[in-house]
Amino acid sequence: MTAQRSRCLASSTILSAAFVLSANLFAPLAAHAQDDKVARAAILAREAEDLQQKGNIPEACNKLEESQVLDPRGGTLLDLALCRDKEGRIGTAFNLFVEAEKVAIEEKRNDRVTTTKFKKNELFLKLPRVTVVVPADVVVEGMEVRLGHANDPRSLKLIPQSEWGKAVAADPGELKLMVSAPKKATWESVFKIAKAERKSLTVPALVEGNGPAPLPEIVQPVAPPNVVNPVAPPPTGEVKPPVPTTPAKHESGRVVVDIAGLVGGHLSLLSRAPLSDINGTEYIYRGSEQSEFLASCGNTAAVPGAGSCDATFDPQIGLLGGATLFLGYAITDKIQFGGRFFGGVHFPLGFMALGGPSISFAATGPLWFGVTALVGTTQMEAVVIGGKGEIPDSLEGDNDGASDIDIPVEDLAGRASEEEPFNIGGVRAGAFGGFEVGGSFEVSLILVDNPQHDGSGGALMLSAWPMGLWSPGHGAVVSLPIGFGYRFY
Repeated sequence: MTAQRSRCLASSTILSAAFVLSANLFAPLAAHAQDDKVARAAILAREAEDLQQKGNIPEACNKLEESQVLDPRGGTLLDLALCRDKEGRIGTAFNLFVEAEKVAIEEKRNDRVTTTKFKKNELFLKLPRVTVVVPADVVVEGMEVRLGHANDPRSLKLIPQSEWGKAVAADPGELKLMVSAPKKATWESVFKIAKAERKSLTVPALVEGNGPAPLPEIVQPVAPPNVVNPVAPPPTGEVKPPVPTTPAKHESGRVVVDIAGLVGGHLSLLSRAPLSDINGTEYIYRGSEQSEFLASCGNTAAVPGAGSCDATFDPQIGLLGGATLFLGYAITDKIQFGGRFFGGVHFPLGFMALGGPSISFAATGPLWFGVTALVGTTQMEAVVIGGKGEIPDSLEGDNDGASDIDIPVEDLAGRASEEEPFNIGGVRAGAFGGFEVGGSFEVSLILVDNPQHDGSGGALMLSAWPMGLWSPGHGAVVSLPIGFGYRFY
């Protein structure tokens, strides 16, 4: 028994020694192989740069693709996306920009995030889109659907079954749709598609055959491991959240809520407005046969002989502060319709309460424009410079057709405060516009775009809403509020 135990111990010792020896021998070899890949990837990237300078864009892109496979890097992925864009393969470029944006966000490279977002927005409206319809009765086990350039078998990319029946981004030009399955004859369709064009192709039932022919080696660019590449396992003990199967984007059919704080300038051009503080002011107008009437400003319904009077005001420039709220609906991912409301206070003392139907639409790049029809009211303190006294309709002919008479400021009764009678001049009072109508034009700049699959998606925006308002019989108002806020959509 003791001899047998000794033999087992010896065998175990020999195996352990052999394991340690193999690890010491093969670890440097594995590290050396990885170093070779990195070095080869760097050489390919430099060759791609030289080829681009010489104008050989397609070959340069292929070099970058091979470099990314050997040594996945966020910078190389972005360079590849830019290269495919130069080549005119905008569908491929768009998909690469989507992946490059994810990597840049994970790596906290805000410069690359900005570049990828801008390029995606630039390409979005130009993209051709192909919808591959695979009826349920023609689906067989092992079926594969591939789409790519008709003259480049390497470009044939697999369309996942989850994307069948959906519009997928494609490159403009002559494309090939290839459908294969085990023990079936491969079906192919060659067609042309232009920028921004939409095409739909339906796959027929595959006939019996020998199965798919071997495809040439297809180089697939990958993202750096453990960033957005779902194949690469995360480090031990680290749990990565699931990555959505489709990139987040702004979509139609969503409720839109836009909230922003406002600051800006306000110009009151209300030349006249009701002011009860001047009640008791007396004024004279002519009657028939050179007679004269003495009237007093006041409540015409309650005081016999009283006339309806307004105060007249100087123009007044002031500041405003407040907020705006837009509640609407995304008709498309680029057009939003709803209602916009403005509320705020003025300095000198006053207020603003306006709102109405509004439409907002994406213009180009990060710019949004919009228009709002406004109704509401404003008030702002301004210097009282006199008044207007009403003349009865029956006596307008005796007063050269005038419907009211000017009242000099020194004839005004009433006070703005205990120390400020209006007749001394230069005294302020509230110029109230009453019912006002007008409009506002929106100019918004997206500072941070944040598309998400949940309700937090939207954009951080800097906006301006120059507006003009008219108050019948009183005057006009001009405002320029500027806002900084977030639009959920």
